[in-house]
Amino acid sequence: MNCCALCNEPIDEIDFEVSSVEVINGEYWHADCFAEYFSEVLEKV
Repeated sequence: MNCCALCNEPIDEIDFEVSSVEVINGEYWHADCFAEYFSEVLEKV
């Protein structure tokens, strides 16, 4: 099971389906955790 790099909460398959998870450099991030940690909002292109 994969966990968020910041909060260590498990990431479910549904999280990928609703686009609330990103994989960056092999690490899984909730979009909110990424925005909090890096002060950036991820945008889908």
